[in-house]
Amino acid sequence: MQPELLFFVGKGGVGKSTVSATTALYCAKARQKTLLVSMDPAHNQKDIFQKTFSETPCRVTPFLDVKEVDTDYWIRAYLKETEKTVKRTYSYESAFNLENYFNVLQFSPGLEEYALLLALESTLKTSASGHLKIIFDMAPTALSLRFFSLPFITLVWLEALLKLRKQILEKKEIITKIQTGSKEIETDRVKARLDVLIEKYQHVCHLFRSMTSRICLVMNDDRLSFSEAFRIKDKLSEIGIPIDSVVINKVAQHAISDEIYHTFKGQKIHLFPLASEGVMGCRAIERYVNANPGSFRNLA
Repeated sequence: MQPELLFFVGKGGVGKSTVSATTALYCAKARQKTLLVSMDPAHNQKDIFQKTFSETPCRVTPFLDVKEVDTDYWIRAYLKETEKTVKRTYSYESAFNLENYFNVLQFSPGLEEYALLLALESTLKTSASGHLKIIFDMAPTALSLRFFSLPFITLVWLEALLKLRKQILEKKEIITKIQTGSKEIETDRVKARLDVLIEKYQHVCHLFRSMTSRICLVMNDDRLSFSEAFRIKDKLSEIGIPIDSVVINKVAQHAISDEIYHTFKGQKIHLFPLASEGVMGCRAIERYVNANPGSFRNLA
């Protein structure tokens, strides 16, 4: 059974980590086996739960596990995989001293996003069989938007490269026919690799748009937070990823502006009251969940 994926996104400081943590505990209290994944490099979950987390899921309650994504580890894994692929695909790479350039790759733009995608794939492979829900506490806006956009942008590049590779192979076939008078028959490793990558990123694009993935936008009821939330909604809409729910966090007196209701009338809106005593530690998280069950209804 495919687990349901909940991605909590929003501006830094609006309380994504707290909302993610309380939602995860709410699911666990309903006896739904849940995995909470911290994708935010700040890793606030260790402060909220007052526990140390790592890449290996840590059991917090009988139905809740928590893990932190080690971005540096996944960057190294991505670079290692890239080096192996290049050496396997281009048997002549040593002639051009390509191995000398792999150290430079660690400074390439976009590595964080690729690292998070690898972490996502690993999480789904290792957790899909045991968890009904996987909740992702995402990084602040800029990195999260690049993360969601990356598969779609990469797919455009890969399809263009595949088209170019086919043109190269056609020219190569013509030359072979002229030289030998017969068609050259061989498996093109570059084309084969492009085909594999295209299938991989098509799958990720489908995953982000599927019914089992939901984007939950977290914001506060203030002008700065509202403006950034609107931009997030707009940017995700451009790549065909809809916002499922909007969480207004730190709400006082259960009242928010009419502008929010009007702007997000197509989404489910959930109000999370301001916690007077803070939400730190499992007992405090549980007290907040018990005091505000209506906030989580239809969200988790």
